Amino acid sequence: MINEEIAFGLKVRQALDQSASQMGYRVECRLEKARQTALSALAPKKSSSRVSRVGGNELVLEFLEGAKMFVVLCALTLGVVGTYYWNALEAADENADVDSALLADDLPIEAYADQGFHAWLEHSSPSSQ
Repeated sequence: MINEEIAFGLKVRQALDQSASQMGYRVECRLEKARQTALSALAPKKSSSRVSRVGGNELVLEFLEGAKMFVVLCALTLGVVGTYYWNALEAADENADVDSALLADDLPIEAYADQGFHAWLEHSSPSSQ
């Protein structure tokens, strides 16, 4: 099947070559334009204009895309870790504020008599450790 197609193509080419001298100038121009259009349709297309800016080197473009992705992932990771750390610091500050307000505030006499309060005080006091 493929050999028949190649043979047919060769016969068409020979017929066109033999009759090329008999064609007029306008027909030659139209055929040349059609040939250029067909060849441009077969040419591989660039995926983006960035390839030509880099000089057509797709390896450099792939490296740059990979480097950009790495930088974005690093920034995202740094943001998540920073947010977690910041929230932990704020929670510790809030707990310290609540504890200091609780200890500095006037407690009712019943609080001092509560066994749970004494257990909490001994457990959370830095001097008891």
